[in-house]
Amino acid sequence: MADVPDRCGWVDEPLASLPAIPPFPELTDFERRTLSVIAKLFGPNEAAFLQQVEAARVTDRIDTVVGFYTRIAMDRATVTALPITHKGAHFEVPGTRYGMLVTLWDDDGYLAQIEGVTYGEDDMGGQKLADLDFTGFQLS
Repeated sequence: MADVPDRCGWVDEPLASLPAIPPFPELTDFERRTLSVIAKLFGPNEAAFLQQVEAARVTDRIDTVVGFYTRIAMDRATVTALPITHKGAHFEVPGTRYGMLVTLWDDDGYLAQIEGVTYGEDDMGGQKLADLDFTGFQLS
């Protein structure tokens, strides 16, 4: 099994033992595109949020089969803190029946985690995280 980062305080078992999913430190195309959509929820702070996205470095990513968790770090001296937690959107993801909800979590105003989850008993249809796409969205 691949090396597993220290996930103490982030996720519990059995997720804590799952392998980290690349790419590192880059966001996947799906993550970057969903963050661009969610940025609209920041109104006048959209540009400041997008600066956080540009500064983001992926430190860990877990494929949960029904979604994913991506952990983010950044140089906080280069960006502005914002209220981020619980902002998100629903995305129509090919290969899923009901799409995926992507929700953001922060640490003191800095993007710390991207959570993607499918609905009900749905899963990601065997797709790899790097291959996810969306065809539509609805802001939360």
